Amino acid sequence: MLALYSGLGFATLYRMFGSAIPTLGAILYAWAPMVSAGVTVWLLDESVRDWLGQLRNLRAGIHWYLVGIAIMMLGTEAETIVAVLLGADVVVPYAPVSDYVFTFGVTLFLAGAVEELGWRGFLQPRLQRRFGALHASVAIGAVWGLWHVPMILTGTGDFTVFWEYMLNATVMSVILGWLYNNTEGALPVVMVAHASHNMPRIADAAGDVPAVFDSLSGDAVFYLLCASVIALYAGAQTLTRDGSLPDIPGQLDKRLPGGQTQAE
Repeated sequence: MLALYSGLGFATLYRMFGSAIPTLGAILYAWAPMVSAGVTVWLLDESVRDWLGQLRNLRAGIHWYLVGIAIMMLGTEAETIVAVLLGADVVVPYAPVSDYVFTFGVTLFLAGAVEELGWRGFLQPRLQRRFGALHASVAIGAVWGLWHVPMILTGTGDFTVFWEYMLNATVMSVILGWLYNNTEGALPVVMVAHASHNMPRIADAAGDVPAVFDSLSGDAVFYLLCASVIALYAGAQTLTRDGSLPDIPGQLDKRLPGGQTQAE
């Protein structure tokens, strides 16, 4: 379903606009994981209502929202933080305040963050039951990165070089998988973290940054470090200290005694 929606959607957009795909077209492409997951849940005769019900799981504890936001924003600002520690001057804010509010809102409600209904809200709970949480997160990250290739090739959006983007998507997927599992499937936590990553930088270093960032961006280095610590601390099988995994959304019959199903 993902390949079908994405392939036909991109082909239509490219035929209409060429490489100059407008913002609305990019948003429609971003809906592919959400729409594909929803259709798949429906085709499997599972509960679409229960799958969408993840969006109501807001009560995960404010600290998880703050942790997700902090990790993503520290990654975005990693190069600036290092430059400041080395004595460089910075410019704050890097962009108008309205840009942060607008980008966060559009990403959270219309674009990137809604992808999480497919990546973490569908694939994560299913794949990790069979292959373990770390392996599932890495696989989802690879699919996530490759799914962006059409947008990268047409220059739609702000993407770095391909191999670095693939690394970034993979290690971010581990972090988001960790947030999802430790909040018992609180998808809003993951969506807020995703939206936080897409915001512009807060500060920009006026001086030189270390040469290491010429080969690998600061956010990739920081997220790789975080993903490594998470895997070592929480364990590869579940990415949780208590060894638990969230239920698979949509599969109500797997949670009820005797395999009974609830009415929609």
